[in-house]
Amino acid sequence: MGGCDFFVDIAIRICFEKRVVVDKCRKSIGILGAGAFGTALAIVYARTFNVTLFSYFEDHLNSMKENKANDFIEKVQIPCDIHLDITKNLTANQFDYLFWAFPIKPTIEIFEELKINMNGTNVIICSKGLLPDASFLYDMFEKEITQSKIGYLSGPNFAIELAEGKVAAADIASKNFNVAVFFAADLTTPTFKLCPFNDVIGIQICGAIKNIIAIGSGIIDGLNLGQNAHAAFLTFALFEMKDLGVKLGANETTFYRLCGLGDLILTATGLTSRNASLGSKIANGELLDDILKKNKSTCEGCDTIAQVIKLARKNAIKLPICEEIYKILFENQAPLSILNAFK
Repeated sequence: MGGCDFFVDIAIRICFEKRVVVDKCRKSIGILGAGAFGTALAIVYARTFNVTLFSYFEDHLNSMKENKANDFIEKVQIPCDIHLDITKNLTANQFDYLFWAFPIKPTIEIFEELKINMNGTNVIICSKGLLPDASFLYDMFEKEITQSKIGYLSGPNFAIELAEGKVAAADIASKNFNVAVFFAADLTTPTFKLCPFNDVIGIQICGAIKNIIAIGSGIIDGLNLGQNAHAAFLTFALFEMKDLGVKLGANETTFYRLCGLGDLILTATGLTSRNASLGSKIANGELLDDILKKNKSTCEGCDTIAQVIKLARKNAIKLPICEEIYKILFENQAPLSILNAFK
């Protein structure tokens, strides 16, 4: 290594141990969850905020510091002005905003550890899915951190494109519309537009079901059933999402917003989607357990499908597409049975 390269390397290492510059005029954001999406959000907001990216795991944190990258989103280098830390170091009133970007599966356990130091800070929920008892994430946060203003962010956003600085948009919902408007104005950046509204039930239903539908979409692609079948399937699926949401009190128009139709199109029409990719592999004879073992990232559709069906049955609502996908994934039903969605 040449002398110049040596000093560049030392400078990079130092800036990962300690932020080079903290602009006291900027607001601060803590991203809780250093998966692909959490890392992408950190990169987006580091351009206009002071950002700390928190990992729950010490070995993962050390890997990011050492490699200046995240195993979950390898193509993108983590800028050195993003501070990296472990979640146990979170303290109360440390940030203007906290973004919750953990997968849905470990959320309750991690939330119990961190909630005492979250209360009083603006919280933006980014996790998609339902809790194990089929309840809503927003409700748990609202009940447990009563001094915080809470928003829920969801939209057609692949992490890799956000991290690369490509233009994107998402919805941000809060029960109090004025809070949603404030969050949208404060958190919109030149490349990431947030659109406010107040349907927290609808945005969560969309986020939970679209990942399940994406698995079914991948199955249709993997079986080579054609674009006609694919388009019809997504149309039926959108109605299924809407029927459940409206029954639970959501606004019908929510399902045609970025968090609904927009996210469904993105997640269900390309194998960049983890959920669609899994469905394609299932259609080609791979076993679910084998696919999940190979994947580094979470497949949210698998983690939330049982809860979505539970919620629907509790409210006497039929979800034929979700039911078929569940049987294919967990009851050894043949992938071709996805055609039952057309009956």
